[in-house]
Parts: sequence; C-alpha cells; structure tokens
Amino acid sequence: MAKGWRAATNIPIGALVLMLVLASASYGDLKEDQVKAAYLYQISKFVFWPPSLDETQTFTVCQLGPDSYSGNLSKLNGRSVADKPIKVIQISSLDQVTNCQLLILSEPERVSAKELEGKLKQTPILTVVDGQQNHQKGMVVFVIEDQRVRLHINLNLAKQARLTFAANLLEVATHIYRGSEG
Repeated sequence: MAKGWRAATNIPIGALVLMLVLASASYGDLKEDQVKAAYLYQISKFVFWPPSLDETQTFTVCQLGPDSYSGNLSKLNGRSVADKPIKVIQISSLDQVTNCQLLILSEPERVSAKELEGKLKQTPILTVVDGQQNHQKGMVVFVIEDQRVRLHINLNLAKQARLTFAANLLEVATHIYRGSEG
C-alpha cells in the first residue's frame, strides 16, 4: 500500500463524490453536527500526512472541550484513515495532544492562537474549529453559509504543521486563508 503523499492517489472515487455531495447538501435533512462529523472523516482522507503517521498504531481524533458533535464523533471509531483505525477521545488540556492526529477545538475562545501555536509548533496535528472568527486557530474552519456547512481552509497553519491538502479538498473550500491573512 502506498505511503505518504502517494496515499492520496488511492482515494476511492466514491469518497470524492461523497465529499462533493456533502459540500452542496443543505443540512435540513441532516443535523449540523452530523454533517461536520461526516466532513471530518472525509477531510482526513484528503490530507497529506508526514511519514511520522506511519509509526502510529491508530489515527486519533481528539476533542478539546465538551462534545460539540452530539455524540456523532463516536461513529468514527473503528473506521480508518491512512490504514489506521480511528480512535476518538476527549481531552481536557492542550498538554494531552501528543498522540492526536486531528484536534477539534470545541471551545476555541478558551485557547489563544499564541498558546495553540506554542503547543503545536511543527507538530502534524490537523486543527478544526467552528466560526470564521477562529480561522487563526484552525486549519479547517466550519462556517455556516446559506444555511449549509461550508469549509474554510487555513493553508498557513497547515504549512506550519507540515500538512498539505489535496487539490480536491481545496476546490470544495469556500475560502482559503494564505500567508499573512491566515
């Protein structure tokens, strides 16, 4: 099985189709937190992870703060990303992120961008937040536009973490933060 950047070329076309459907779907049929949980799973497949991911046994999704996905993240347990089974855990402090590959900040206002940068500097952890006002804390930012869950991507933060996104994911984003804007 291909490793590193080549792994993204093995993404089934069905995953891409699902991603595009989610991007255009109104969450009238699905609850917002269900859409976000589905997005997280699909997004993680469109991230180019550094070789250090190969050394881990699991793909750990950490949520800092209370469960803002109404239990929907637990449905990811047992699925896989980069041939690693997903494990979803709650954490109470940034000091607990050492084994995380994806970090959800459910209360981003409780963590400063500077504190986050200090803890995660050069660490390949994909950060996820809600709200455009929090774009300096998350590489993936969920926003509601026209009553739909949309994505904003912060390439500057991703670059600092040595993560890159597949072009397919960038095409789905409604806004991309670059350089000093991020």
